[in-house]
Amino acid sequence: MKVWLVLQEGPGAGASYQLDPYTKPVLSIGRAPDCDIPVADQRASRRHGVFRWNGSHWEVIDQGSTNGTYVNGMQVHGPYDLRLGDRITIGETTMVLREFGECPRTPIRQPGGARPRSRTAEGPILRDVGAGAQVQRSHAQPGPRSVDSTATSMAFWFVQGVAAAAIVCLASGAVLPWLQVTGSLSRNLQPLLQGLAQIVESLSGSDSIFHIRQTIGGMQGYGKLMLGVAVISLATWVVDIFWARRSAIPGVIYLVAGLLAAAAMFFDLINYYRFYEQIQSLSLLFGVRLADVIEVFGQFIEIQITPMVGLWLTGIGLVLLLAVGAARLAVWFLVREDRK
Repeated sequence: MKVWLVLQEGPGAGASYQLDPYTKPVLSIGRAPDCDIPVADQRASRRHGVFRWNGSHWEVIDQGSTNGTYVNGMQVHGPYDLRLGDRITIGETTMVLREFGECPRTPIRQPGGARPRSRTAEGPILRDVGAGAQVQRSHAQPGPRSVDSTATSMAFWFVQGVAAAAIVCLASGAVLPWLQVTGSLSRNLQPLLQGLAQIVESLSGSDSIFHIRQTIGGMQGYGKLMLGVAVISLATWVVDIFWARRSAIPGVIYLVAGLLAAAAMFFDLINYYRFYEQIQSLSLLFGVRLADVIEVFGQFIEIQITPMVGLWLTGIGLVLLLAVGAARLAVWFLVREDRK
């Protein structure tokens, strides 16, 4: 339906705009001069929000503005259906939605010095932001800024998708197997124990005396830590989507959680390496080194360690989480710049 949007209070008070869903179903409002409804209000964001026809009602949508959008004194965070008589406030500007047949009678001051489209017999200046606005904007040069709120929003949701993938990888990797250790007797030693092997095989029905296979799960190592990181990241992801879009805190949490987990594993590897070096120099009885004893036993025992899917998923999840933290901070910077 056609309605009038009348600016009643604040800079540009008295200007009236025609909202026609058949001509232009989506109208932008903000401080930027290329908005469909520009307002000379320093407390309004450059691209503060939009008025959109949803098929049955006009609705107002805040686009991550600095000071928020209010309807009848209540701040709105998502699409809000408007009714005739509703008072919409952005910054210091208050506007009212009026019926199309009701001609605005407030004193008119056209914002930004824009040229009016028509003048009624009663005196108010009426500006059609439908087809007329499209004609005017087709000859206008773009402003100095090229950062668009739509592109920023797309970047935000892309980062959220990557964050969800990182959380799934970390949570899955925490509960899946990380390593598979396979051990077997050397072929040179097997003939010596052939008789014992036949006895074991007849009793147990397997040849486990020659082959040993053990799977190490993530929860036996750093799986609990990674599961904790996944839980923290999930909570941050939910808060980021619904409440913290304009904050840099989610990006910081992603980075800190990922760096702490990676640092814990890195320093543990260093400690293992130092312990291995100490073992190499450790001496047993009569000056025999432990490393020499291990080398002798290694001639009769073959051990193979194979990384499994849990370890790979955990590594991918950590890399994605660190990338998400950096990208989320970049999106926060774009949102802040877009609001200036």
